[in-house]
Amino acid sequence: MDDPRTVKPENSKMEKSQMKTDLENQIWYHGFRPRKDVICDNNQLWTLGVLRKSTKNVPRFPQVADLINYYKDHKLPGHAKLKRGITRPTWLIKHELVSFDKDKDLLGRGNFCNVYKGVYTRQPGEKIVVAVKICHEGSSSKGFKESKEARDQMLSEAQMMSYYVHHHVIEMFGVACDHPPILIIMEYCPGGDLQSHLKKQQQAIEVGERIVYILEAARGMRYLHKKNCVHRDLAARNCLISAKGCIKIADFGLSKLVKDLDKDDKEEADKDEPSPQIPLRWMAPESLKRPMKFSTKTDVWSFAVLMFEVFNCGVKPWPDDPPKKIATAIRKCHMPPMPDGTPNELKELTAQIWVIDPVLRPTMAQLCSLLFATSKKHRPPPPEKFALNTINGVERIHADGAITAEETAEHEDEEVHNKQYSSVER
Repeated sequence: MDDPRTVKPENSKMEKSQMKTDLENQIWYHGFRPRKDVICDNNQLWTLGVLRKSTKNVPRFPQVADLINYYKDHKLPGHAKLKRGITRPTWLIKHELVSFDKDKDLLGRGNFCNVYKGVYTRQPGEKIVVAVKICHEGSSSKGFKESKEARDQMLSEAQMMSYYVHHHVIEMFGVACDHPPILIIMEYCPGGDLQSHLKKQQQAIEVGERIVYILEAARGMRYLHKKNCVHRDLAARNCLISAKGCIKIADFGLSKLVKDLDKDDKEEADKDEPSPQIPLRWMAPESLKRPMKFSTKTDVWSFAVLMFEVFNCGVKPWPDDPPKKIATAIRKCHMPPMPDGTPNELKELTAQIWVIDPVLRPTMAQLCSLLFATSKKHRPPPPEKFALNTINGVERIHADGAITAEETAEHEDEEVHNKQYSSVER
């Protein structure tokens, strides 16, 4: 007689593919998300594992879903019982909703990830063009470890992006991680990155238009800092140009929440070498010491380097100098002079930013007010003369951008802070 505690499958010939589909359709299935992202953090006690000497009478199940359903009604060893699973977030989407051609749709290639142009079916009858970031899968043991780290970083990046909705921050539609390969589905920006645009157009971009680029990037960063996010990789290459010709902050691979920075500082202090991912030319002096320090004020420092790039036609500072020489210059605050053609107001602004003491640097909110005032003095050209409108797939119809009601209110509030900041003796 069969053991009644053994649960048999209804169909012993069920295909593995069907079993896989059934698992992925469960509301508690989180795919390849790291465990730390899905555990409940409410100071409760958890049973992480149960050790049994005998497995003789342990029920066996053809599918994970059957196991879960069984232990909702029956006690686990140790008399624990499953009550309710942690429901997967809405930004986890299905692979079948995303389509792209690996041979024709490649937008960019990296060490661990490629980016493709694709189509996402957001809901029946609604298809939108998107950018699809796909993680490579390693074939060797070393490659597997590296791809797992890249995969975890991608999922961390996607989780962080899911919190942010702003006119000047790239939109993340979702992540597909039920099975390899992992996909991040993001807003598609046909204008590409700002650095490439600056290098291509060179002096064809008027001063007023360059200030618009800087101001819109500042608005995006102001929003992120308001949400306690430190970007840590702000540069022209990580600013994208949308279909409407707006500048959008992108690439959150190195981003951290303020509350997580102290922990990371301690971990970095224990390392022999800093992470090779950290972009040297955009780093603040305190980020080049032990322990490495990052804050909203290090983003502000990087923002001044972004301003340098915008007025230097996309060319980074110290393009040919060795890393050691660059690091020494940054530690001593010996930054390069702003390029010819930079308005005096912006030269003065970078001088206020590039100081050793991070406390003395302005905030992104203050920078927005100062840049907004500068944009009124150096007006942008009419929309039809914007260099952005020479890009295929980009059409900007507002010269100074469509400012939301929320941003207008923020400008008014910041005028007070700006006056207070300007009155402080430096």
